[in-house]
Amino acid sequence: MNHCTNATVLERILDSDPRAHGHAEALAAGHRAGEHPAAHVHYDLPGAAFIVVAPQGGASA
Repeated sequence: MNHCTNATVLERILDSDPRAHGHAEALAAGHRAGEHPAAHVHYDLPGAAFIVVAPQGGASA
């Protein structure tokens, strides 16, 4: 998350499922359609998970 300062983690999907990245992208799209228009996916290497993040503050950020 190095280019997201003060990001809020919305979802965490472990990468053990080969469809995890697609699932994370779909979740991010759902968040973008709602209260977090800047939601996007990062990969957390130490945690072996895809994370959906958004700038703090939601739609007002």
